Amino acid sequence: MIKCPSCHKSHPENTLFCDECGAYLVLEGDKRTDPLTVDPSNWVDREATMVGAPTTGTDQSLTLGILIVDLNRELEFPLSKELSIGRLDAASATFPDVDLTSYGGLEKGISRRHAKIMRRENEVYIEDMGSVNNTFLNGQRLTPYLQYPLSSGDEVQLGKLLLRVRFR
Repeated sequence: MIKCPSCHKSHPENTLFCDECGAYLVLEGDKRTDPLTVDPSNWVDREATMVGAPTTGTDQSLTLGILIVDLNRELEFPLSKELSIGRLDAASATFPDVDLTSYGGLEKGISRRHAKIMRRENEVYIEDMGSVNNTFLNGQRLTPYLQYPLSSGDEVQLGKLLLRVRFR
């Protein structure tokens, strides 16, 4: 059993959050997965993979790579429909698909619900979700709640955190 450090309620092993107070249940040491290292030779330009893709009933798999520029850390996510980006906050039940808390999210001005990246057929878009510190695409500030086309190699700035995206 795991005991919540905040409210002291007991939970079964491998429980991540306390169902009483929402606190993160940390065991001994940091249990996060190490980020992947960046190998630019593995990047494939989205246009090369997506242009001329069959539009039959089969779903083409697409992987979104997010490089955190300052840390030279790469995160990868399957992109089938939509990914939320922000900071985890159990107290407000905010659990983004891409949690930037561990990468200085709070200090760099990442909102809990900062932005989202979505895929519609062979196109990928980014949308600012009304974040306090704004979202920028290649240096241009995004108008909240409008979708902007996102391409492989684009730079996305969330608050003060600079990211580079790739598709493969």
